[in-house]
Amino acid sequence: MVTVSTRPEPGSRVVLEIEVPPAEVDRHFATAYRHLAARTRVPGFRPGKAPRHLVERYAGTASLVAEAVEHLVSDSYDAALDQTDLIPIDQPRVEIDSAAVAEGEPVRFTATVSVRPEVKLGSYTDYAFGLEVPPVTDEDVETVISELRDGQAMLRPVDGRAAQQGDVAAVKFSGTIDGEPFEGGSADRLPLVIGEGRMVPGWEERLVRMAIGETKEFDVTFPDDHRVEGLRGKVAHFRVELLDLRDRVLPELDDEFAKSVGEVETMADLRLEIREALEKRGEAEARHHFGDRIIDFATANASVDLPEVMVANEIEIMRDELQSRLAQQRIGLDQYLALAKQSPEELATELREPASRRVTTLLVLSAIAEKEGIDADDAGIDAEVADQLARYGSEPRLSEYLSSRRGRSYLRMTIRNRKVVDALIERAIGPAPAPAAPSVEPVGSTPTPASTASE
Repeated sequence: MVTVSTRPEPGSRVVLEIEVPPAEVDRHFATAYRHLAARTRVPGFRPGKAPRHLVERYAGTASLVAEAVEHLVSDSYDAALDQTDLIPIDQPRVEIDSAAVAEGEPVRFTATVSVRPEVKLGSYTDYAFGLEVPPVTDEDVETVISELRDGQAMLRPVDGRAAQQGDVAAVKFSGTIDGEPFEGGSADRLPLVIGEGRMVPGWEERLVRMAIGETKEFDVTFPDDHRVEGLRGKVAHFRVELLDLRDRVLPELDDEFAKSVGEVETMADLRLEIREALEKRGEAEARHHFGDRIIDFATANASVDLPEVMVANEIEIMRDELQSRLAQQRIGLDQYLALAKQSPEELATELREPASRRVTTLLVLSAIAEKEGIDADDAGIDAEVADQLARYGSEPRLSEYLSSRRGRSYLRMTIRNRKVVDALIERAIGPAPAPAAPSVEPVGSTPTPASTASE
């Protein structure tokens, strides 16, 4: 068994002085010989079958020692960590005299690691703010009812009149700038709601008073803040044909409507259910905001000297998170940087402040957890691992990470910090109410394909 002693160094670093006993050294030399023999071709012998003295002659004694040192350092460092309560935040810097490594002799080496820095907590409970739950107004209830009503609207073909605001139209159009077509400037059939503001300002208004089958030509100017930089401030000429026109017929707000959108009998019941759902949602959002304010308060009153490696690692994590979000939109990171006119170094600089803030917050929460005696047990971590694998699939790399020392340490920190915030909220205002599943939800508009001419 290895022996280890530790001594702190400035900058949140710790030096581990590790000694490996002769028996362990010999075991690693034996392992190194087996690995080296399997890779070394010795005439007259199958791979891995040559005597050791021939393997050393062909591969070199230095190769055998180097192989033994690699295995020895890796295994002994992990064994040494198991004897401490250190949580390294980076790979160790190892110093070992390979020339002094020999079979039958103890081996001594040092490993310098960056560790979580000390956090000096200030006040994190004596704050002057409280839970602020906004009241639910009659207007809030009616807004939800209006959304539900819109979701039940029927589209009826327009007969005998021209287009007007609020109509659902289908149009065919083509646009040019200086006589040349531009990307996204045409469509064979685009559905839109007149007046919804989806297209370039001034575009939809030109459809008003058009009849089905009518064609109109007009110019519009792209705004200076248009999402496509190359179109900003440009004047475009459009030729538009109105293909179809329908108006939206809203249902009557009666008890039959209430029954169609919820498990209720009357409009009064529907309004009461909506109000209760909005109140529960408002309280949940207020609790979440209250928790954020507690965290900000605790972080502002704490002092911590962040190691650069923690900030650098967090920047990489945030960059990976950005890349993952962009991938969901089928946008590559290089493409994003090109559109933003930003270099990778400028992105890292932009992420530095939020990365530092996030690391500081995590460290402060961990310090509060230690002071309050809050921790995550193995059962909780195992449950989180199972939940992650069920949610994201049993992907081998994810499974390997979650079962590793680093992965379980991350999960422990995540669960513990969550419990800390919940405990601080409950201490101030009591436990959260049981979540309720409302029978009605606000209904949003159905998205339609976008074009460059749209906003």
